[in-house]
Amino acid sequence: MSRWKTILLLLLVVPWSVSGAAPSGLPIREKALGLVTRMNASLVQLQNTDRKDPDRGGIWCPACGLYHTRAAEAMYPLALEFSMTGNRQRLRQAMAVGNWLIRQQQPQGEWQETPETWTGTTADQVLMMLLTYPIVEPHLTPAERERWLHSMAAASDYLTRVMSNRFASINYCATTAAALAEAYGRFGKAEYAAKARMLARMIVAKMNPEWFVEGEGARVGDYKYGVDLGYNLEMTLWGLARYAKLLDDERVWTAVCRSAANHLWFVYPDGMLDLSAGIRSNKWIICGSGTSDGCHPLFALLEREDAAFGAASYRNMECLERQFSRSGLLGFGPDYDSVFETPPCIYPTFAKAKSLAMALAWSRSDRIPAVVLPTDRDTCRWFRTLNTAVVRRGGFCGTVTAYGYKAREGASSKYMHRPTGGVMSALWLEGWGLLQASSQTEYHRWEPMSFPQMPEVCPLTPRIEMRAGGDVYTNLYEYDATFDFHPTADSIVCTAYGRLCDRDRRPCGIAYGLTHVFGDGMLEKRYEILIQTEREPVRIIEPIVCRPGLEIRVVDASRIDFVCGTEVLTLQARGGSLRLDTDDAAKYRQPYPALTAVPVVIDIPHDAEGARTQVSLIYQLKHEER
Repeated sequence: MSRWKTILLLLLVVPWSVSGAAPSGLPIREKALGLVTRMNASLVQLQNTDRKDPDRGGIWCPACGLYHTRAAEAMYPLALEFSMTGNRQRLRQAMAVGNWLIRQQQPQGEWQETPETWTGTTADQVLMMLLTYPIVEPHLTPAERERWLHSMAAASDYLTRVMSNRFASINYCATTAAALAEAYGRFGKAEYAAKARMLARMIVAKMNPEWFVEGEGARVGDYKYGVDLGYNLEMTLWGLARYAKLLDDERVWTAVCRSAANHLWFVYPDGMLDLSAGIRSNKWIICGSGTSDGCHPLFALLEREDAAFGAASYRNMECLERQFSRSGLLGFGPDYDSVFETPPCIYPTFAKAKSLAMALAWSRSDRIPAVVLPTDRDTCRWFRTLNTAVVRRGGFCGTVTAYGYKAREGASSKYMHRPTGGVMSALWLEGWGLLQASSQTEYHRWEPMSFPQMPEVCPLTPRIEMRAGGDVYTNLYEYDATFDFHPTADSIVCTAYGRLCDRDRRPCGIAYGLTHVFGDGMLEKRYEILIQTEREPVRIIEPIVCRPGLEIRVVDASRIDFVCGTEVLTLQARGGSLRLDTDDAAKYRQPYPALTAVPVVIDIPHDAEGARTQVSLIYQLKHEER
C-alpha cells in the first residue's frame, strides 16, 4: 500500500472547549466561588490533621513529597470560603495552616520557599496572612492572635529591609508593595508605606514605552530586565493596583490601567492567557502560569475602568475549569492526564485559588459584561517593544513573536529556550480551539521543585530545523531576526528574516524568511530557505495540538486533513511534501503547557546550486456534512 494512504489516528485526550462562545450564564461571583470551593476541597484532602505531628496544618504535596511553605497561602481562600458560606470546617483549616506557617518562620522574619531556600516569596505569604487575619481574628485564642501579629510584623520588617529589583524579579517587588500597603493599614508603621511607594514607583519607571514591565529576566549589574506577559498579568500588575488603591497613588494607578489595556490583547476568545512570548513562558499552562497567581485580582480591580476586564476574568475562569486533572488538582495544561500518570504539584491549585479569592474580595460587580475583547473580532496589534504581533482574522487568532531579549548567560539561562525568530507561538481557531502552541526549545528542569522529570521530548513550537551531527540549528534560537508587520485591507502580514542558529547562537550558513499571512478564512505560512553551505537537509516542523476524537487523514503528499466531528482542518503544501513524523511522534508531549501534538514535517533537501527553496503551507477550516 502507498505510504500516503489514508491514516486514521484517534487521539483521546482530556476534553476542552474549542471556542470563545458566550458565557454560560453563571454570575461572575458564583462562578469564582464555585472554583474556589472546588480547589479548597482538593487541597484540604492533603492537609495534615494529626494533632501530635509537628506538621499539623501543613498541606502535603504528593508530587514533590513535601510541605511547600507557599501552600500555606491557601489559608486565604479557605478563610474566604468560610466568610461567604459559613462553613466552619474551612475556618478551622485556615487557622491550622496559618499556625503551621508561623512555625516555619525564620528568625529574621522570612520564610524559605521549601524545598529551596529562596525567601522572596515571603511577600506572598505575609500578604495572605494580612488578608486572612481579619476573618479569623475573632476565632483565635489571645496567644494565637499575638503570634499572628508578631509573625506578620516580622515578615513586613524583613521585606522592608531586603526587597528590591537587585534582590528579586520585579513581580516580588510589586507583591511586596501590596503587602506593605496592607501592613501599613494593620500596624500604621510609616516605614511600610514609604517602602511600598518606593517599590511601586520604581516598577512604573521600569515600564517600557508600551507599558510592559521590565525586570523578570537575568540580572545585569544591579538590575533585572526582560518582559514576561504572564508574570505581569498574574503578579506584578495586580500588586501595583492593590497598592495604588490602598495608598491612593494616582500615578501608579494610571500606569497600571495603561499597561493592563495592552495586556488584554493576550486574552484569547476562549479565556486562554497567551503567555507564549514572554521570557518566563517555560511555565505557561494555557490558563496562566504554573506558579504565579492569576489575572483575576487585576481584572477585579479594573472592571469599573473597563467592563472588558470583567468579561476576560469570566472567560479565564471557564478556561480554568477545563484544566482540572483526574486527581482534583489543577494540571499544567488541558492534556495533563495524557502526559502524566501521577497527580500534579499543588502549586497551580493553591495559586489560582488565592487569585480567585482576592478577586471575590475586591470585585464590586456580579454581572457578565456583554462586551467584546480585542481578539473577538478581526483586528491586529504590533507591539514594537516586544517585536510581537497579535492577529485575529477570519477565525484565526495568533501570536507571532521575534522578541529579542537575551540573557548574558546564554544557553545556560532558563530565559533562552523560549519561542522567537518570527515563529507562531500560539494559534487558536474559532470552531476548533487551540491549534498550535509553544514550549521550551529544550526541556530543562530549571527549578526542580516546579519542573517535573520528563523523558526526552520534542518542542511543541512550529519551527525550521537542521540537524548536523549532535547539533540542532533552528530559527527558535534566532534572537536577532528582522521583523516586519504589514496590515492591508485584504490580509495581515508578519514577516521575519534571520538565520538558523544552535543553542549558543552560532549560525550554520542557512538563512530563512518566514511570513505569516492572515487572510479571510485562511492562514498561510510562507517559508523561504536559503541554504548557503552543504549541510544536512532542513526540515519544517508543524506540530498540531491534539484534541478529543481527532482523526488524521493523509490525503497525499501535499495535503493532510485533521477531522473532528463535522469540522475539517486542511493543511495544504505548495513547493514541498507533507508527512507525519512517525519516528518521534510519541515525543511531542510537554509538561508546560501539558499538551500532546501531532508533528507534520516538510523535508527541504539540500540544493547544490544554492538556490532559494520556497514552501507555502495553507490552513483552512471547512464544514463537512456527514
